Amino acid sequence: MGIDGSATWEPFTAAAGQGRVGAALLSLPQQTPLRKSVRVAGRAEKQRGMAQGQPGDEEAIKYLTRGEVERFFRRIPEGRTRDLLLFDLIYRHGLRRSEAGLLKLEHVQDGKIWIARRKHGFSGAYPLHPRSKELLARYLGERPEGSTYLLRSRRHGDGPLSGGEVNRLFHGYATAADLPADRRHVHVLRHSIGVHLANANWDIADVQDWLGHRHISSTLIYFRITNKRREAKYRSALRSPEIARTEGG
Repeated sequence: MGIDGSATWEPFTAAAGQGRVGAALLSLPQQTPLRKSVRVAGRAEKQRGMAQGQPGDEEAIKYLTRGEVERFFRRIPEGRTRDLLLFDLIYRHGLRRSEAGLLKLEHVQDGKIWIARRKHGFSGAYPLHPRSKELLARYLGERPEGSTYLLRSRRHGDGPLSGGEVNRLFHGYATAADLPADRRHVHVLRHSIGVHLANANWDIADVQDWLGHRHISSTLIYFRITNKRREAKYRSALRSPEIARTEGG
């Protein structure tokens, strides 16, 4: 039985339609020069990047160090249980802001959390960290009744937290923690846990599963960020009897 009295464990799903406009609305004679201009612009952008020095993965992906994440959490007052739980779950489970906002009471039960991944990611149930369990128990004791959403919005009554509200909260705490200006958006927490798990010597397939990536190429980027994993593996290889010696005769 779930924490809200529900006897079922059903994944939450959401669907959204997308309209499609663009080249399909143009006649064939109009499409040809358009496509050519796009190719030319693409080549120019590529050449400009090569000339100026294209940034590496560590520049393309913005993440926080362990110390910066801990500094961020220290700026959230202990009495703001909802906000602590919100960002704890976002960090530990690599949630997108929409995934966090749409969590429901029925998605948390038996020490696990059901995460409905967006952007075609794989959804699933994941174990909750002891800190998450502690915050969850506290929050449920304080949380007003009347909404099926786990993290209730203070601005929208019984509705879910909006992505904008989540981002505004994060930006406020990140500014108070004096985090780098280009790392004051909430998605940086998802990138951070990806890098931190890679540094913790998690296998790439396990990080892919934890973050719900459909394609492992999305996970690989986190393993190119730092040298910690490479250096740890090198130290292990130094002690391995399986590696051949190269002394001469």
